[in-house]
Amino acid sequence: MIIKCPECGHQVSDKAPVCPSCGVEIAGHIVRCSHCGELYLKEEPSCPNCHHTETENPSAGKRGGTDGTKEAGPIVVLPMEEHPADGKETVRTGAQKPAGERKEAARDTVRTPSADADEATVDADFLMEDDADEDVIAAAEAVQEADEAGAEKPAQKHGHVSLAVSLLIAAITAAVLLFLYNQGAGVSRANGEQEAYALALSSDEPTVLQNYLSEHPAAPKTHRDSVSARLKRLVAADRSLQTADRELAAAMSGNSTEELKRFLAKYPASKHRKEVEARIDEMDWAQAAAKDDENAYLGYKAQHADGIHSREADEKLKRLLVHTVSDDEKSSALGAVRQLLQGMNSKSSDKIAGAVAPSLSFLGAGGATAKDIRRYMTDRLYQADVKTINWRLGSPAEITKDSNDEGAELRLKVPATLDIERKGGRSRRSYVISAVVKGGRITSVNWNQI
Repeated sequence: MIIKCPECGHQVSDKAPVCPSCGVEIAGHIVRCSHCGELYLKEEPSCPNCHHTETENPSAGKRGGTDGTKEAGPIVVLPMEEHPADGKETVRTGAQKPAGERKEAARDTVRTPSADADEATVDADFLMEDDADEDVIAAAEAVQEADEAGAEKPAQKHGHVSLAVSLLIAAITAAVLLFLYNQGAGVSRANGEQEAYALALSSDEPTVLQNYLSEHPAAPKTHRDSVSARLKRLVAADRSLQTADRELAAAMSGNSTEELKRFLAKYPASKHRKEVEARIDEMDWAQAAAKDDENAYLGYKAQHADGIHSREADEKLKRLLVHTVSDDEKSSALGAVRQLLQGMNSKSSDKIAGAVAPSLSFLGAGGATAKDIRRYMTDRLYQADVKTINWRLGSPAEITKDSNDEGAELRLKVPATLDIERKGGRSRRSYVISAVVKGGRITSVNWNQI
């Protein structure tokens, strides 16, 4: 039923959870004073109009208690009709119908708004009887429904305005958030593109640059042009590298240092340069070791001063610098000295001349000739009482040379004895003969008695 809100006075249904105007709780929280009929909140200790205090629920809807007294029944406020002649208001009432047939007849209050919005309320303290006029009840219900609709319209209007304002605020908020998101997303995309651009320019992998071009089609033109140019250079370099790898494989599989050197000349910045140089070093060392002579090792040292086998080459050269004399060289040196001594034994100028160089050092005197040796032989060896002389070479002979060059000088030291037969007897002297032989001829000779 329609009642006045005890808080703000606006019309509200007694079954409404709260008053749509002030928000105070209605259903289950309203009490009607059994003394004066005033409605008030049950949280109040007494009726604010007459200050009556309820001891029982005044709206229990019963007549006659256990003590035989009459209890207050539900108060029904019925619609008022204005008399057409005098403008007075009349009240239509009806009896209560049996249970199950009445249509929510147990309403407490019905209010009828007047034409000038003034309200006239009549309280009726009676029950609807079973034979009550159904028209009265229908009229009361119609008035109630009209009042409820009228009370809801401002609330609905207010709700519609509130909903519209809420939607407008939500739309503005969404637009602002979308703008901020787009701004942030744009900054994020710009930052992401900048990072990807820097990564692409610093990368040597063509796939990284290609990914940048694919993932950032809207990047600045200068960025895309720079990345595209770098990608072309990397692709060209990659093709050149593949060609170089094929040529390297062919050169490394062969046994020619010339091919390896040509590869280094063509690709001086190749990442395989050290590998190729090491291969050349090994091949040159193998050739030097195969020859095993001074020139071969010196040639290796000239090309690979800090080569892998540099120390080993030094050891080989030390051994070779002793200049070991071959048997042929020993035989040639000893033969020249022996021929000189035989010429002196036989007084043969031809043998002496055939054993010595045109100019030699003889017994410490430079520029001597074969004639000087013959004069020494006549004046010093064949004296008046000497019948014969006989030089004999001993052993072992020590023969060395200063280098391994062809025609190098041979230095010889060999023991010898000189037997002299005189008229008065024989004598023997021991000497060490030192000589230098070059090209099979003596260039220097001396003997010292021991």
